[in-house]
Amino acid sequence: MKNRNYLPFLLACLLLPLQALALSTDKDKAMSIEADRVDIDDEKGTSTFRGNVVMTRGSVLIKGDVVVVYRDKEKNLDKVHSTGDLAHFQQRPDGKPDDVIAKGRELFYDAVKELLIIRRQGEVIQGGDVFRGEHIVYDSKRDLVKARGSKSSSGNGKKGRVQMTLQPGKKDKKK
Repeated sequence: MKNRNYLPFLLACLLLPLQALALSTDKDKAMSIEADRVDIDDEKGTSTFRGNVVMTRGSVLIKGDVVVVYRDKEKNLDKVHSTGDLAHFQQRPDGKPDDVIAKGRELFYDAVKELLIIRRQGEVIQGGDVFRGEHIVYDSKRDLVKARGSKSSSGNGKKGRVQMTLQPGKKDKKK
């Protein structure tokens, strides 16, 4: 970027469309991003944040070593790609008492489709329910989770498997 005076303005314009990540309870909240550095390419519509990146807005939290934000031609949020030792996504869904927490080496959020894809050591937690696999797709619009294990062996000669822990439902106290 040639003129550094525009950097705060461009960052503000970039962050405004992130409401697509947030649910209705989050859309009016301010967005905050902290990182060691950022590289903005307006022509490509990308902003790459590096170094212990922390993005927050209302109940939404995204962490990663590298977070790339993609915008469409109208500068609306298109996708977010987060990588790191364990990239992290957290959000409180409307009408739910517990946050959805996702972790993995790579997180990919499609804001248009409202899909979160977790790759490599993936884990999705809500309440006491836990899903683990090498590839997990969380559809926040339809509240669905799909997971699969790795195709290759994990050193023990067996293919990786999906692991799932589901807590029992709460019983109605009325009889």
